[in-house]
Amino acid sequence: MTNLVAVPQPLGTLTGPGEQFEVSDQLRSLLCLTTDHVLHVVDGYGADQYVLAFISKVRRALGKPTVVYVTPEVIKAFYGGIKVGSVTNGSSQSSGAGLSGKGKHEQVVDLLRYATQAGASDIHFVASPNGHHVRFRVHGDLETMQSFAGNDGVQVMSSIYETMCEVTGENYRPGEKQDGRLKSDFVTECGLFGARVATRPSLNGPGMVMRLLYDSGKQLTLDEMGYLPSQIETLTRLVHRKDGMVFLTGTTGSGKSTSIQTLLNMLMAAMMNSINLVTVENPVEYRIKGATQTPLGPKEAWHEAITNLMRLDPDVLLIGEVRDAASVLAAFQAALTGHGTWTTLHVNAAIATFQRLHDLGVHKNLLYDPALIKGLVNQSLTRVLCAECKTPYLPRRNELASDSRARIESLCIPEQVFLKGDGCEHCKGRGVVNRTAIAEIIQPDLAFMRKLRNEDKSEAHVFWVREQGGITKNAHLIQRINEGLVDPTHGERDVCQLDEDVTTLGTAREVSHA
Repeated sequence: MTNLVAVPQPLGTLTGPGEQFEVSDQLRSLLCLTTDHVLHVVDGYGADQYVLAFISKVRRALGKPTVVYVTPEVIKAFYGGIKVGSVTNGSSQSSGAGLSGKGKHEQVVDLLRYATQAGASDIHFVASPNGHHVRFRVHGDLETMQSFAGNDGVQVMSSIYETMCEVTGENYRPGEKQDGRLKSDFVTECGLFGARVATRPSLNGPGMVMRLLYDSGKQLTLDEMGYLPSQIETLTRLVHRKDGMVFLTGTTGSGKSTSIQTLLNMLMAAMMNSINLVTVENPVEYRIKGATQTPLGPKEAWHEAITNLMRLDPDVLLIGEVRDAASVLAAFQAALTGHGTWTTLHVNAAIATFQRLHDLGVHKNLLYDPALIKGLVNQSLTRVLCAECKTPYLPRRNELASDSRARIESLCIPEQVFLKGDGCEHCKGRGVVNRTAIAEIIQPDLAFMRKLRNEDKSEAHVFWVREQGGITKNAHLIQRINEGLVDPTHGERDVCQLDEDVTTLGTAREVSHA
């Protein structure tokens, strides 16, 4: 797709009122021919029938124009105070077709194809004063791909929700939040398992996000996901058990679902598919071979679903999320009755799981029981540098702020550190090629639980690192930076400041041997 031009140059126009190539108010919202004979077109409208007709007119008069794709804001800026029309479906001057003159279903399928080819995790429709921008989240960053002028974006979002989602009898309501899921017909041909849809009004108009759920059929190994060898040993021990509770924690978008898929597929393989693994998810996001996967009902509470799962004779449960007192207590009851229980929780550190569970009403006799809580996994994702265009840190050190340089040079090995390059053909100009997990895993034992119960969270954390050899996310991140895989500025943005352990533990820990 075309990179958008962000800022117009101070040029005169030829398509304003009374000018040589005057166009209608509506078409003026889509294009502007400037005095240097460059035709600026809102990206996504290059194949619009009225735009193509105008290009033919200019070609006959001036020869083939140079076409540059821009945002609606750029077009408006070119015209200044001149009236720019609003594009709506059924307009006498615009097809309202947005992307390329195709039907809206085809447009969305095209978007899905573009997004999956780019490896995007999400598609955003972002409202602006002059229309909507379509942005893909690729390797954690949002990239603007194209734009809809006027009301066209709202029309496409309406079509997505009303005719392409697994909701029936519901109209798209731009002024309210709504959720849905694309029908399988529209996602399977793009190699997706599904796509979640969420909408919400904003200051400039309605917005929408589609979360893309992939199912390539290939299961990533823990090593490929970025876990360290010692962490893989701990996780392997956890998947060879079918009792106790394992919490996978992290913020939204930290890869929890992908990790759970891998780990539970490993568990099923370790048990030789001889157990009944039952899940409740909202929605079902990834396939787990041999499991009975069920979605949370439209009006079903999490604790109700957990209670129902217990009637299905499970050996191991996956509970998509515990988010309130009722659901977390139902999950503990499942574990207390001998069922292995895997679930997720939104916290930013493994040790913080205990405080969150306490806040949700878990009694201390359960909270500090190492026979019940078997594992706490917390992870973030950070970007992996392109090996072809990354550049050494030292020649570029002065490009960074002084405080950033100080952290890198005191906590990392500067000679081994690399920064993101300008991009190349290998990484499609991004400078990064993937994301990797940065994690910490606590397998609580009696000594750790006593420390946590008798002292506090901070002292238990220090004990885990200094006495039990625990590897923090900070230490994991620094190792990946020293390996030249991660730009330290990316790591600080995606995971934590490089001196996080100095702040919380009083020292940083080396893990190069891990």
